[in-house]
Amino acid sequence: MERDTPAKPEFGFPPHVYFREVDGQMVLLNLENEEYFGLDPVGTNIVNHLTDKPSEVAMADLTSQYEVDPEVLRQDVAELVEKLLEAGLLERKGRADS
Repeated sequence: MERDTPAKPEFGFPPHVYFREVDGQMVLLNLENEEYFGLDPVGTNIVNHLTDKPSEVAMADLTSQYEVDPEVLRQDVAELVEKLLEAGLLERKGRADS
């Protein structure tokens, strides 16, 4: 298998999730169970990075944007991702689940 394509984001929005960004904030709505989640500008930036870029690239970009210990940032991002995964508002992509 060749690797001609660039690395893809590890995370994405499931088809049953409606998301909208307004004034730097994001609202995510799970259309299956009507659970929703509001993100402030920092959370929105994190989710945008994780759904647009491979995780390593996203974390490097976020580390350069915020004046925070990289390990603290990793822990905060992991907690946010876990909440969104549990709520069905985010999904892992790029894995061979066959």
